[in-house]
Amino acid sequence: MATYREQIEQSLAPLRSRYDALQPREQLLVGIAAVVIALALVYLMIWTPVANARRHAERELADTRVVAQRLEVIGAALGAAQNSGVSGPLVSRDASLLSAVDLASKDGTLSKAPSRLQPDGDTQVRVWVDAVQFDSLLRWINELQTRYGVRVDGLDVERQPTPGLVNARLSLVRAS
Repeated sequence: MATYREQIEQSLAPLRSRYDALQPREQLLVGIAAVVIALALVYLMIWTPVANARRHAERELADTRVVAQRLEVIGAALGAAQNSGVSGPLVSRDASLLSAVDLASKDGTLSKAPSRLQPDGDTQVRVWVDAVQFDSLLRWINELQTRYGVRVDGLDVERQPTPGLVNARLSLVRAS
């Protein structure tokens, strides 16, 4: 029974005999071509994907840093607003959740009306907001929590190609 190495040698034997039949100059050219092909394969199969992944990671890191800086600014502004005495729900707890969300969306913080409001029973409202500034969305969510007694139960944010714009899907419930 032939070993794996012997099987490889047997399958490469015709190529080896053709190589040995070449003139020394031709053998040199074949060797150089093999090295060039090997280098091209290493470049295309290893170096390029690694370099692309690194560039992508650097872009993602830069984007994440921008978002973190925005969140810090918004957090400082929200802290200042809370310290200025703006607190407590504007809408009584007896008002429906849908009316509280609708009122909050019309006060201008969000800068545009939600594209869709869908009540899910009396205890939950689903909200779709498209192409809204991320900063405005965060301020609106904070206002929902602090002034209207509504909390976010679920949030899905999708970044848009335009810097700062997002699409958001929220699930809102009455704060306990």
